[in-house]
Amino acid sequence: MSMIIKASSLMQRAYAGNVLFKDESYRKNSTNHDVVRADRKAMERVLECLETLDFENEEDENKEVLYNTISSYLDVYNNAVDATRDSASSDIKRTSAAMKKLTKEYAEELNAIGITVKNDGSVKVDESKMKKATPRQMSKIFGNSEYITDMKKMMRKLRNQISREVPPQQVSQTTQKDSLLPETVGSNLNLSV
Repeated sequence: MSMIIKASSLMQRAYAGNVLFKDESYRKNSTNHDVVRADRKAMERVLECLETLDFENEEDENKEVLYNTISSYLDVYNNAVDATRDSASSDIKRTSAAMKKLTKEYAEELNAIGITVKNDGSVKVDESKMKKATPRQMSKIFGNSEYITDMKKMMRKLRNQISREVPPQQVSQTTQKDSLLPETVGSNLNLSV
């Protein structure tokens, strides 16, 4: 008998090194840049977990593993959709739109297992329906290497976009340095007169 990892433990693993970003109030008090970065890393980790799932095994224990892992993925996905939607970066917003579009392409398969794609691109889970879904039904999206591969590509793209975006604290420091420059130059000129 193998150990079943709970969804909360999977979320903790997904946000390893950034565990505080699971907390809604912490997310609200952080910069969008930091939240998007934490969500992107968590998405990559959960996508890797999805790739290891056994959708052939019909045992109850395996079904619980599938349910917990997919639930964690959906929570992280919703976090990422929310954070990227609020980004000031048009590149990140385009990647967010692509994530939502990809998920909407699988709306029928998701709905069959109790997951509804909402208008804003996030998902809502009917837990009882999802727990009744068969591994084969779940595999139509989460065992689909095309979906996972495409989502992983988007996460790599998002990583590059985040690294190009200047974090807000650096923008304010740069602005402060730049705003001091003319005063310093002006005062030097006044001293030489």
